[in-house]
Amino acid sequence: MESRISLSKLLLTIGALGMVAYHAVASQYLFFGQWEHQTIHFAFLFFLIFVSYARKAKSPAFKGFLYLCLAVALAGCAYVYLNIEELEMSQGFPSRAALVVGVCLILCTSLGTYLSWGLPLLVVALVFVGYFFLGHLLSGPLYHTPFSFDYVISYLSVGLSGLYGLFMSISADQVFMFVVFGALLGIFKVEGLLMEVGKILGRRLRGGAGLTAVFSNSLIGMVSGAPVANVAITGPFVLPYMRKSGYTVDEAGGVLACSATGSQLMPPVMGAAAFMMATFIGQPYAVVMVAALLPAALFYFAVAVGVQFLSVRKNLQTVHLEVDWRLIRRRMFVFIVPIGLIFAMLLLRYGPANTAFWACVVTAVTGFAVKDTRPTLREVVDSLVSGAITGAKIGISLALIGMVAQTLISTGLGSKLASLIHLLAGGQLFIALLVTMLVALVLGCAVPPAAAYALCAIIIIPTLTPLGVDLLQAHMYCFYFSIIAAVTPPVGLASLAATGISGGNYAITSVHGFRLALSGFILPFLIVYNPVFSWDFADPVWAGCSLVCILVGLTAMSGLLYGAMLRPFAARDWPLALAGMVVAFWVVLFGAGLDAAQTMAVTVAAVGILAAQLWMQQRFTPLVSAEA
Repeated sequence: MESRISLSKLLLTIGALGMVAYHAVASQYLFFGQWEHQTIHFAFLFFLIFVSYARKAKSPAFKGFLYLCLAVALAGCAYVYLNIEELEMSQGFPSRAALVVGVCLILCTSLGTYLSWGLPLLVVALVFVGYFFLGHLLSGPLYHTPFSFDYVISYLSVGLSGLYGLFMSISADQVFMFVVFGALLGIFKVEGLLMEVGKILGRRLRGGAGLTAVFSNSLIGMVSGAPVANVAITGPFVLPYMRKSGYTVDEAGGVLACSATGSQLMPPVMGAAAFMMATFIGQPYAVVMVAALLPAALFYFAVAVGVQFLSVRKNLQTVHLEVDWRLIRRRMFVFIVPIGLIFAMLLLRYGPANTAFWACVVTAVTGFAVKDTRPTLREVVDSLVSGAITGAKIGISLALIGMVAQTLISTGLGSKLASLIHLLAGGQLFIALLVTMLVALVLGCAVPPAAAYALCAIIIIPTLTPLGVDLLQAHMYCFYFSIIAAVTPPVGLASLAATGISGGNYAITSVHGFRLALSGFILPFLIVYNPVFSWDFADPVWAGCSLVCILVGLTAMSGLLYGAMLRPFAARDWPLALAGMVVAFWVVLFGAGLDAAQTMAVTVAAVGILAAQLWMQQRFTPLVSAEA
């Protein structure tokens, strides 16, 4: 048994390192055409997923079944690789051999997705693919013309669409190397550096331990792009600090889950969904990265303010957090240099894979240059293997979503659903946005954020753009709600991960995380209605006033959510906070209809309301305090 386990680990290590090496070379020079490249990538996905889960299998029969599936999948990839030209020309009319291969690839992809992501994503895909086969049996607007079994299988797989094409390209050419970069950065002990930086920012305020979690997650989010990974990295460090400060176990878990969720909103590495967005809008990834900067900063501002107001309401005392300044000085370049390189290369329009490759090289050079971050060879290998497996899991889910996208295109279901949403909205933008929000949140509860965003982008965007929403703004809107679903009850993956570490109650933890993340429900609407989020300063007065009022509005809203600012709210504070929030957000949403003088006057009024409230809280003892 031991020899078999060792052999399987050796196979997994060789396969993972081979995948990393292949993509590193491909990021600099692609020796193959796009279909050959995608097929090689697909073969690596199957190999890593089936071997990794076969190693975990306790039943010899199931282990053997997974290796059999791997052999079938690799044989299918080999067939596609050797017959690409024929398959491309016979799309929709496959030979008998191609048909068998197509069915095998679809089944193996479905099994790989189930192993990696569980049942919900597979069920969603089966519903859509089932519609491709059986939609002609329906009546009414959902009816489509009959398609033969051969035609459907071809378009879903061996016709070089569905499993292949856009989504597989995103996985192979953009996402994978960034996942490897994030894993590589982890072995150079960057999380310790970011925790110390978080202590600097949070140690002087009542919410210090909670603010440390917020700030450290925002920094780690710049390179991880994965909420659950952020929870796993920062949870063991920040949860004891928060518990020592006086947060309950569920409050601490909620703060951790919410701040980790923002990792997919924080540039430069924002996860697979952001790379998909760049492809959908036909713009370089740098455009998406720049567009996300302001909303991400505002999201973390609102979360930090919420944590501070929660600590005031609970009357927490500041816990002195010792900062290891020597550690910061030693390790800061291991983080700053690669992140700076990524920003620079992406802004200069270098490709994502090329950027990630050089970021990996620079990370290795700077990491080995620092004595206390120097990893062993085994740690490097384990990190690369872990990153490759994570990238493979993301890739297999994107392959499955490719079949869903092909179904929506081939059957016309995407345009039918868009027309239905447009009909429900009655041509009203705000109603269409609400419907979009609900669809994104529901999908986000069932499937990974990248999959939820992809489905929303295909179905919802055709509804929003005819109503006058800019293409990038529409995609950012869908993107935000797909991400926020990770902390939205009843199924919030980030909250679930935080509960697993904290040992708290999942339902209560998710409610705390959801309340803290409510700013994430406001910002997407502001993205649509205010051009400043697209860095449009055509109306400089409104743009400047909007930035001020967004800060005022988010501060007032957090005060209302937690019943505290500098002190717990007295009776007089509630109407003041409500008035400040309404006036501030009114400027952000409707300030374009005012002239410059009026816009500035209303902005001064919003700032004045908040300033007056803070002055009264500082000067007068509250008449009625909120309960801790």
